[in-house]
Amino acid sequence: MPVIWMIYAATLTAVLAADLKAEDRYRSDSDARYLHHINLYDVNNRKIQPDSTTPYSPMNTCGRCHDYDSIAHGWHFNAFEPDSVAGRAGEPWIWTDPKTGTQLPLSYRSDWKKLYRPSEAGISSWEMTLQFGGRIPGGNMGIGQARQQATKRKVTGQPVAGKTAVATAQSDAGVVDAAAVEPEPAVVSPRWPFTGKLEIDCMVCHAVSGDYDFGERRLHISQENFAWAPTAALRLGVIQGRASSIKDDADPDDDATQKKIPQVTYDASRFGADGSVFMDLVRKPSSNACYQCHSNRTVTADGIEPRWVHDQDVHLRAGMDCVDCHRNGIDHHIVRGFPGEDHPSGAAVETLSCRGCHLGAEQGQEDSITLRPGRLGSPKPLHVGLPPLHFEKMSCTACHGGPIPKAEAAGIMTSLAHGLGEKGHRTGEELPRLTAPVYLPGDDGKVGPHRAMWPAFWGELKDGKVTPLAPERVYDATRRALRVRKDFRDEVLNAKLSSSELKELLGEQRAKLDDEWSAEEQSQVDIATSEKGRQQFNQKVYAALTAIEDEFNVDQAVYVSSGFVYGKGSDEDTVSKIEVDDSKATGVIAWPMAHQVRPAGWSLGATGCIECHSDDGKIFSSTVSAIGPGPDQGQPVTMASLQGVDPDQRLQWNEMFQGRKSFKFLIAGSIFILLVTLFVGIGALAARLGGKAG
Repeated sequence: MPVIWMIYAATLTAVLAADLKAEDRYRSDSDARYLHHINLYDVNNRKIQPDSTTPYSPMNTCGRCHDYDSIAHGWHFNAFEPDSVAGRAGEPWIWTDPKTGTQLPLSYRSDWKKLYRPSEAGISSWEMTLQFGGRIPGGNMGIGQARQQATKRKVTGQPVAGKTAVATAQSDAGVVDAAAVEPEPAVVSPRWPFTGKLEIDCMVCHAVSGDYDFGERRLHISQENFAWAPTAALRLGVIQGRASSIKDDADPDDDATQKKIPQVTYDASRFGADGSVFMDLVRKPSSNACYQCHSNRTVTADGIEPRWVHDQDVHLRAGMDCVDCHRNGIDHHIVRGFPGEDHPSGAAVETLSCRGCHLGAEQGQEDSITLRPGRLGSPKPLHVGLPPLHFEKMSCTACHGGPIPKAEAAGIMTSLAHGLGEKGHRTGEELPRLTAPVYLPGDDGKVGPHRAMWPAFWGELKDGKVTPLAPERVYDATRRALRVRKDFRDEVLNAKLSSSELKELLGEQRAKLDDEWSAEEQSQVDIATSEKGRQQFNQKVYAALTAIEDEFNVDQAVYVSSGFVYGKGSDEDTVSKIEVDDSKATGVIAWPMAHQVRPAGWSLGATGCIECHSDDGKIFSSTVSAIGPGPDQGQPVTMASLQGVDPDQRLQWNEMFQGRKSFKFLIAGSIFILLVTLFVGIGALAARLGGKAG
């Protein structure tokens, strides 16, 4: 078929889809599940047959009945849109490369402060999709080609279904408004024509638990088979070929290239006699689907804590699901559940927050019926004896959310940052290094638990500000200088003394008896090892910075880690710390956390006031240190200092509360003595007056 006719057919399909208004779409309007025996369609809007070789398109399949355009602007898909309501900060995308010691926090949401936009670091949406595609439900950056080029042309090429196949204009018209497209990013990858788009895959959330293979989806995304991932995840067939095997400069229309395009061999048993396929799905997503991207694990000095030592979230333990609170309509604007949330739909969602659900709306607000407490059977907490000041200064999660605080903030691993759910051997030391709970004031000024991290990346220092450089190019430029095979910290910092160095340090005889070294000898070895590691760091980083300056043509390259900025020293093979006033590069990045929610008996303060108002009250005295892949770690700072609490005032409060119980007994005793004295005095006075009267 000539290309012009394919474009015409694609455009006609888009027009017909656009004319299908919401009121014309079929609906079941029942609480019962609707059985989906449906026809599948590919990216060119052609019906999938058992002998077809192209992957099915969720947009062209699900979009026939469901408002794909509205769905595509929901919370999980709207990060590109400049007018989307971002709300309070959430977990950023953290570009991690253990070989270069990189943990770079990224976000397309401009309202989230102290995060870098991918374009600032020269990262294209295609690279973001490859790096994080296994943790997004599709859309968003996964169709970045259309967003980047929408202002250039209305129809974009995407030969994933055959020679010179053209992506339907529906994908641009249905998701991207060219007039509103943000000019960022400017980085366009040549890989899109081979990988196809990672469309919104409805079945990520709506497939019956156990029917959707998330591991298979991640595998094919890692192989750059973006357009094939939904087909692979549902096990509709076998995918042969990898788009990653196609070179950047290959001609998409070349026959040799087309032979490398992945092909699908469908499982014929999945098709009915009428050619339809049964899609076993649910309206209400299971919590298992949410866990794929929203799990977390606590890490201590002993490693990753096993799950069995922790209690389940109190709401889940009561039989609730994630979506009981985190709800959405067809617009897919997920209710995030924080106080003061402004939902784009205009619906009142206050009672889907902690405070609103348990306490109801503030007095004096309108619509007291829909904003009354006790939603979903939640009990109204009494908080007997708790001064109202606590509700003004602290969030509900300060006492009830996250891991129980200890003397030092623990490490934490998340699905988005560490790929939880994928098979692997984890120690808890993997990048990115995150820590929690860190008690900081939120956007509303109330103190609550946060997850936190410090950026680590290679960048350019100019005019007192550090700008990150493209991580993939940095890796290519520094590969020979760093000579890291797996882990930057282990191979650059952790040096090992040679036998000759040990002999020179301890003597020939003692050097061989490493299992009999005295404490003093072990200390000597540790110091020498540390010095050698630091020398090795200086040499390799100096060489890497030199290579970066040549590759990127910048005047001063630097490496940032744990709040420190490292630059080339005055002498060769030396690295020095540079004082830089750039909190975005050197400061803490934090975002609020809520789960796991603990019951009242496990909340902070449940045992009394001195659990917090004492010298070792963890919400104030617990410490956190800047941690990262570099050689230097920040000094521990207390939560009180992060909250801006005056230490003298805190000391006075602690002293007052520590003697509060004794003070209560003293007051009670004094009142008792006073009452007895008054009683005896009144009796004596009455007797005296009675005697006079007689």
